[in-house]
Parts: sequence; C-alpha cells; structure tokens
Amino acid sequence: IGSPFALQNTVTTGIVSTAQRDGKELGIRDSDMDYIQTDAIINYGNSGGPLVNLDGEVIGINTLKVAAGISFAIPSDRITRFLNESLDKHSKGGRHTHTHTHTLTCTLVEELKQQNPDFPDVASGIYVHEVVPHSPAQK
Repeated sequence: IGSPFALQNTVTTGIVSTAQRDGKELGIRDSDMDYIQTDAIINYGNSGGPLVNLDGEVIGINTLKVAAGISFAIPSDRITRFLNESLDKHSKGGRHTHTHTHTLTCTLVEELKQQNPDFPDVASGIYVHEVVPHSPAQK
C-alpha cells in the first residue's frame, strides 16, 4: 500500500516466500534480523508502507527491492520492539531516531494537502518533516 510515483492509494499483491530470510544472505553485514521475502512489487513511494496479510493485519514494513519480484519487509514484531525500546531509551536520554516529526491531525493533513495536492488522504500517522543531517537516519 502506498503512493508510488505519486499515484495515490496504490495496492500491489504478492506471495510471501519466507518469513525468515537472514539479512546476511542479502549482504547486510552485522545483521541479526530475518526479513520477510515477498514477490510484491516495491517502488519509490510504497517502500515504508505496510505489508499486510489477507486479514488486513500489518505483518511488516516494505523496505527493500532487490530485483523485480524479489522484495523484503522488516517484520512488524521487530518494528514494535524497536519503537518500544526507542521510547523507553529516549525517555531515559538514550536512543534517538534523528528525525523531527509531528503526529498527523486532520488540520495538519489539510495544511499539507494545500501545500502538495498529492499528499495522501490519511487519518493518522506520523509526518517526518526533517531528518537530522549526517545522522544514521539520513543514511
């Protein structure tokens, strides 16, 4: 689900090949994570979007396209764990995402749509308005 090439509300389909593709197999050194491999098409604009199952449950975040028909997603349990650890450490002065964000509200969405008519029609989420230069998030 996403807006590849500014085409709003685009959905692609695919089959999960495996939920345990080791990051090292993908050439990601020092990876301790298993990725979900799918043949769902990931393009600019829908990477970062949800990978959902037939029940509409988010099972991952679309992340990487290696070639046509070979794409990968980060499992949702890893995302949940990262966010929980980040919130816990951030409150104690630890991990930081190196981004400046706003929680999306109806008012903010309307303002963003006025600035950019292609902004998606969403009801909730987080809007990243700045990435700290030279931070891991920028890489």
